[in-house]
Amino acid sequence: MPRNSTDTKTRLLDHAEKMFAEDGVYAVTNRQITEAAGQKNESALNYHFGTRNELIIALLTRRGKELDAARAERLTEIGDNPTARELVHLLVEVYASCLHTENGCHYLRIVDQLRGWMTDWEFIASFEDDNVHEHLRYILEILQNETDAQRVLGMIMLMTAMTASRAQQVSVGRKLPNTHDEYVETLTDMLTGVLLGST
Repeated sequence: MPRNSTDTKTRLLDHAEKMFAEDGVYAVTNRQITEAAGQKNESALNYHFGTRNELIIALLTRRGKELDAARAERLTEIGDNPTARELVHLLVEVYASCLHTENGCHYLRIVDQLRGWMTDWEFIASFEDDNVHEHLRYILEILQNETDAQRVLGMIMLMTAMTASRAQQVSVGRKLPNTHDEYVETLTDMLTGVLLGST
């Protein structure tokens, strides 16, 4: 792909990510995105991404690859036979790392808006690139073996909702109730309880 085309695609993604996070995935129009990215032709989005859903998947894939690389690194650090809590902590720690950057906060807020897509945790397998969430799938499969799919789905949805709420607070400069490390530990405890709590 020519460099100019690549640069345009990146600008479109950057502006779509910011606008989806701030104004809502379903409220922002294609025209608003193309105008913000300095494109005169509204069809630029269709040219680079095809459908609206493919644009959203491109946004999630871009951040998802970075996060899964971090999960792979953390998996090697915790070694063989990790506990359920160690795996949940890994998931939370990597996901919450997005809170450290503006773009990361945008990503978290977008994912939360798309929870309606997540009728089954296997939604992560729907991406065009099967390797985007390779290590996330691996971790969730281990956790599901210790409990059940419904609890795993509940854990994922609670993690995305809680972290998106914190991302919103960060984005508007609101004072946070605890430190980042405290947040990670507290959320890890909550999610471990969702997974392993008595029925």
